[in-house]
Amino acid sequence: MKDEEKKFGELMQSAAPYMTLGLQIAVAVVLFLFIGKFADDRYGTKPWLMVAGIVIGFAGGMIHFFREVIELSNKEEHERRNKV
Repeated sequence: MKDEEKKFGELMQSAAPYMTLGLQIAVAVVLFLFIGKFADDRYGTKPWLMVAGIVIGFAGGMIHFFREVIELSNKEEHERRNKV
């Protein structure tokens, strides 16, 4: 049983950085949505700044997502090469 728990713990530890990526995209979109909504209310441009905020949040979230995945993949590859 201990061996299975150890393997599960190692699996969760290696997967943890990837688990937060989707949440980070969602947070970026929602944050920029509210910034756009605030700007729309202030300048009377409904719904254009909110839509722009959603697009900017999604684009920024995706850029961050891909950079993070590439960085994590490179780190895992480096660790794998050093083990051998």
